[in-house]
Amino acid sequence: MKNKMKNLSKMFFGLLMALVVFTTGAQAAHAAVSIYAQDGGYYTAYGPGQYWYSVSNEGYCYDSGTCSPTTMKYTWSGCSLSNYAVWTNGNGPNGWATHDAYIPGTNATNTAAPYLLSYNSGSQFHFSINQNSYYDAWVRTDPSDPWWYNIGNVWLDDNPCNGTSKIGFDEQKIAD
Repeated sequence: MKNKMKNLSKMFFGLLMALVVFTTGAQAAHAAVSIYAQDGGYYTAYGPGQYWYSVSNEGYCYDSGTCSPTTMKYTWSGCSLSNYAVWTNGNGPNGWATHDAYIPGTNATNTAAPYLLSYNSGSQFHFSINQNSYYDAWVRTDPSDPWWYNIGNVWLDDNPCNGTSKIGFDEQKIAD
């Protein structure tokens, strides 16, 4: 009986290790990451220039030290669309991928910043992020169901109609 328990324990441990190796290998196979920097080729800002504010030494590029420029932008929220930005997933991951938005530690204080994610050649997902809850952090679009198929564009605008506060515009990350 003792040998059977020992063999069963070894078999269970072997299965557990195989599961760990399999899931680690699967994660390593999904390693393509595209970070779309603001002011870069994948980012377009729309609306009157006098309502866009740039802040130096802030945002993902400043915090990570891996890209430039080291600035982020913000605009004031309101109840009518004035300024918005579009990040385009040009040559980034196709197929199933996750999306994260980088929320800078300052000048991103809106409690319901309105985003829109396009995926699957025309489907749209509207969501909001309480930017005031994060400080220099990547925030997953939908943690309960994080995978999207063929992410196209991501929009963020200044029209949440929830009072006046700063909406921070910075990097977006798409990873498969």
